[in-house]
Formats: sequence, structure tokens, C-alpha cells
Amino acid sequence: MRRLSGFAVFDLDGTLVDTLEEIRAALNRVLARHQRRDLSRDEVQNLIGHGPYTLLERAWKATGMKISPSESIDLAEEYSREYDKNPPGTSRPYPGVVEGLRRLVRLGWKLGICTNKHGDAARSLVRELGWQSWIRVVVSGEETYRKPDPRVLQLSFQQLGAGFGRHLFIGDSQVDLQTAQNARIEGIFLSHGYGQMGSFRSARFESAVNLFRWMAQSGPQFKSMGCEGEDL
Repeated sequence: MRRLSGFAVFDLDGTLVDTLEEIRAALNRVLARHQRRDLSRDEVQNLIGHGPYTLLERAWKATGMKISPSESIDLAEEYSREYDKNPPGTSRPYPGVVEGLRRLVRLGWKLGICTNKHGDAARSLVRELGWQSWIRVVVSGEETYRKPDPRVLQLSFQQLGAGFGRHLFIGDSQVDLQTAQNARIEGIFLSHGYGQMGSFRSARFESAVNLFRWMAQSGPQFKSMGCEGEDL
């Protein structure tokens, strides 16, 4: 009998790590340089999820000005440089994430990240947190396709070497759930992050602790497509 394997790909910001203050600090430095007003934590939370270009377009619109796509590219590069200036330790894993990742790896799960964040920033954060031996691949929409395009998630599983077994994509937004649906991957919603679940039918968890406990207990054999409710 063939033994099933578990392959889990995670979104990063708002799912595994609270990066909101780091994003806000870098974004506000760019805004200040261009004589735009600062944005609050709540305002920034409503802007993120679609990658750096959209973040800058939305930030400029929120401060009273529209910019062109070419301008958003230049500003996103400026934002990326500012993000790199943030001091280490600004972003923190959510409670239970470190222990949960360690446990999944011990149980044989293979783990990756699929994010719309700048690729260099995402990989740098993974190294800063000491997760590079756990997280096998980091695929960035800024470098390939942007979620909810299914190809970026499919590429993540391809680079992870995912074969026969259980495939999960865990995120904190409708964009993540739409990406999972588009790629025909089992999507899981983690509600401690920045986004909303919307009308998607998916397993839903309030905390990383409960999510990782469920993944460890259910294992790769368990199938939960169409499940709904909190902390199943």
C-alpha cells in the first residue's frame, strides 16, 4: 500500500508572521519622502494582499492621488529598499507557529511559502527567523505570477516536489482562498491575519495553534474540501 505524503504551502504575511508594522514603517517612509501623509495600521491592513505594486497604488490613492502603473513600479522598488532597512526582529511569528512548523517537519510534512511579497524580502525573513531548514521553497508572485493566478501556487508545489498525497494551501485572505480554488488545491483559512474569508467554503481556524494541531492529528490521509466552521 502506497504511503501518502503531506505537502503544505503557506502564505507569509498575516498567516505565519505578523509583518504589518514592518510594512507600515517602510511604506510611511516612502510616503513622507513624496510629501504624502502617514497611514495608520488599520489603513495599511486594508491595502495589503495583492503585492507591492498594488500596495503602492492603493497607498497613493488613499492619500489623495492616483499613479500610473509605471509609477507604481518605481515606487515599489523604492519601498523594497526601505523595507530592507527595517531592523531585524520587527516582524514576529504568530503564537504557536514556530512549534507547529517544527512538529509538522518531524511528522514528515514538506513545507513551502507562496506569497505576493517581494521575493528577496520573503527569503530574507525566512532566514532571519531561522526557518530555512523547514521551508523548502519560497515562491513570490512579484517574481512569477501574482495570486490569485493559480500558476504561482502550482509552481510552489512543483518546486516542493509534491507528488502523490495531500496538498494544502493555508492563507489569511480571500485572495489566498481564490488562488487555492483556481489551482484546485485544498484551501485553509487562518483568521488571525489581515484579510477576510468572504463566501468561500473552507476549513477555518482562529489560531495557528489549532491549525497545526489539526494538521498533525488529521495527517495527509484526511480530506476536508467543503468543510466550514471555526477550529474544526
